[in-house]
Amino acid sequence: MGFKLKLNIRGQLTLQFLMLVGFLFMFFSVSVYFFSKLYLEKRFYKKLQDRAITTSALFFDFQANNKAIRKIVENTEKEYLTQEIISIIDIKRDLFVFSTSFRNEEFHRLLLKKIDSLQTFGTSNLGAYKMAFLKIKDASGDYWVLVSAKDTVGAEALDDLRKILLIMLLVALLLIGFMGWYLANSAFSPISGIINQLGRIFPKNISKRIELSNFEDEIGQLANTINQLLERVENSVFTQKMFVANISHELKNPLTKIFTQIELLEMKYKDNAELYPQIKGLREDTLKLNHLTQSILQLANVFSDESALPMEKIRIDELLFDSISDYKKWNPANTVEVAWEQVPDDDNLLIINGNEDALKVVFKNLIDNACKFSDNQEAKILISPHNDFLDIKISNLGTPIPVEESLKIFQPFFRSNATAKGKSGHGVGLAIVKQIVDLHKGKLTVEPNPSGNTFSVLFYTLKS
Repeated sequence: MGFKLKLNIRGQLTLQFLMLVGFLFMFFSVSVYFFSKLYLEKRFYKKLQDRAITTSALFFDFQANNKAIRKIVENTEKEYLTQEIISIIDIKRDLFVFSTSFRNEEFHRLLLKKIDSLQTFGTSNLGAYKMAFLKIKDASGDYWVLVSAKDTVGAEALDDLRKILLIMLLVALLLIGFMGWYLANSAFSPISGIINQLGRIFPKNISKRIELSNFEDEIGQLANTINQLLERVENSVFTQKMFVANISHELKNPLTKIFTQIELLEMKYKDNAELYPQIKGLREDTLKLNHLTQSILQLANVFSDESALPMEKIRIDELLFDSISDYKKWNPANTVEVAWEQVPDDDNLLIINGNEDALKVVFKNLIDNACKFSDNQEAKILISPHNDFLDIKISNLGTPIPVEESLKIFQPFFRSNATAKGKSGHGVGLAIVKQIVDLHKGKLTVEPNPSGNTFSVLFYTLKS
């Protein structure tokens, strides 16, 4: 499995800037090295050619003897021409008439094979040795003047230049990376400011707007567009709050009256074999409608206003047992078992910051969901305290939720085809639970297994 590096836009721009400028600097460094090498080679070959001209002048024009020529050679340019060999070859007789090192005669014969016989002067090389050759026409015949040597000084200069360029490249890449990050950070600082302001605006302070020093550039136009969106969101939330408040009053009272009247009719016609079953069915339908209405209004209220959930310190195990007790009052036939993975010595590991009424809704919904969709109307609860968080698992034995539906079940009004057949409900409870857990900065997950399902609720404790 390959590793994939993920970078934010600031990091991507820094990397792109580093690659671009780094490539240009590397191209410049390679160019400097290449042209320096060409220059040093050209200069060295020029020295070899001058040496060949000087030697030919001494030998042919001034008729200097071999000893005198060797003495002059040994006293000049020794620091530049390492392992220098000078030879004069009689072409017709294929004979060395002069050489500073007759022991290397075969070496110069190898070099001689690389020379075009039609050329009168030029340069060549063999391994680390470079050579300049010159063709002399004399009254006694034609001669090759060969001068070969190692360019030790040039090689050392190129080696030093290579080290300098490498060090400069590494330093330049560090500086380029730092400058790229600094420039990208400066360019994106207004966006970071907008993100921070939005984090403070949602969801409690939607009446506030983004403040920016310059609304004329592209980022300013983006901030202005967001402010316009916030205006529409605020109006929408206000309208929703008004709707929830009004509809709660308008629906709650009539439904309560209808339910009361149906109960009276049920008592009045209890002995009527024809009307009583119909009245009882009407009572159950009205109870379902009342429950659905309250669930929808509660869901809308939780989604629209986080401030509807004032937070305080709560001991989660005590609240859980209170929720179980409330649930058992209305569902005495169902069984709820509670177990501890480990009872903590520190009570702070059981205290979270939350809303008591909202968390009771969470636990009662999850317990009811576990019992309703189980094969034996039983829910098992496991409390697992940890140093930084508290994990509460609510399990049952029943039909597992398909993996592809495990995330959809937290959507409003979604009901799993695999588990909801023949079960009453409206698909609202888990959506409310998910939203309340999110508002508590917790985490809600479902883990299907072959024998049933486990809902896990994770809360971060005050100790963390």
